[in-house]
Amino acid sequence: MFAVTASVMVGTIVPAVAQTDAPAPTSTTAPASTAPTAPTAPMLDPEAPRVAIEVARDARQLDRLVDRTAIAQQQLASAEAALAETEAKLATNQTKLDDVRGRVRQQAALQYRRGSDSGTVPLDVHKVDDLGSGLHYAEAALQVDQGELSKLIDTQQKLDAVRADQGQRRDEATTNAQLLVDTSAQLLAEIQRQQSQLDAWGAVPVMGASWLTGAQLGAWYRSTGANPQLAPGTTIDDITNLFVIEGNAEHVRGDLAFAQAIIETGGFSVAAGNNYSGIGVCDSCTGGYAFVSPIEGVRAQIQLLRNYADPDSRASNLASVPSPSLYGTDPRKAASLYDSFFLKGHAPLWNQMGNGNWATDPTYSGKVINLFAQMVAFAASHP
Repeated sequence: MFAVTASVMVGTIVPAVAQTDAPAPTSTTAPASTAPTAPTAPMLDPEAPRVAIEVARDARQLDRLVDRTAIAQQQLASAEAALAETEAKLATNQTKLDDVRGRVRQQAALQYRRGSDSGTVPLDVHKVDDLGSGLHYAEAALQVDQGELSKLIDTQQKLDAVRADQGQRRDEATTNAQLLVDTSAQLLAEIQRQQSQLDAWGAVPVMGASWLTGAQLGAWYRSTGANPQLAPGTTIDDITNLFVIEGNAEHVRGDLAFAQAIIETGGFSVAAGNNYSGIGVCDSCTGGYAFVSPIEGVRAQIQLLRNYADPDSRASNLASVPSPSLYGTDPRKAASLYDSFFLKGHAPLWNQMGNGNWATDPTYSGKVINLFAQMVAFAASHP
């Protein structure tokens, strides 16, 4: 049902020791005799690769804006909560203040009616009998209430100052959050415009989020009746989920990478060494790289696809360290090898794959894209 296509990983064999059961490839480039003289795929608009790169950059910028917006909205919520708490304290203090003011007015009125003077009365009053008269009691109560009144007024003034500061912080947080929301909306509109242009050109970016889920990819695969030859204990659903998860982590279309793996492995009928994409295989050599686990095989493919598609790809901005099987276990050397990939950003579109990019087959890109279209159609008809 599936046919294995001869492929070549142009420039992907790095000077790390190949961990493979098969002989290491002796050539890192396609033989000149096998290279096609002209592409057979439809010619792309020359602007398509540039636009695809800009879409990927804008998408990453949008992700950062979304993260910043979430933080700004949390800050706004905190500012509003703090302001609400202060408002509640002010309301409670105001109630106490109104009560004390009422008592002060009553005591002052009592003194006025009795024509008393404002002589000093001790504040350490333990019982009414100690005062000798109701007038003295009123006088002492007035002095105590006036002290409490002073404290409450001071508290009110401090809370007013806090409220003013928190109100300003809330207003600033509101402005910042709204600015981020507006900027994100503008950037999203630009991405949609760019994507519409790519769609009109028939250009299929390597970078981006998966359209299909791991479950949808697995359902399509089972519908073919294929029998996968995978590592013990590994299911096709494990593989499809890995493609989506690892792809999304690196902003690479994991669902399209899965379609590529189908082409490369003959529907996973040949997947020795967890190598699902022909890494290290060329037209004039045998074998290829082997990976210690399915996740390493998928991750190496995704990382390599990103290097082909993303001129900004660096070891430092990968979600995981560069594949040790491809780039070695020394972190600095691995980073240097990944960063110095000579075809970095050379193929931001799946339409550019083949003819020496990943494979020598001039129909390679069409095979991957057409197979993915079948997956999309299947998912649409099997919700």
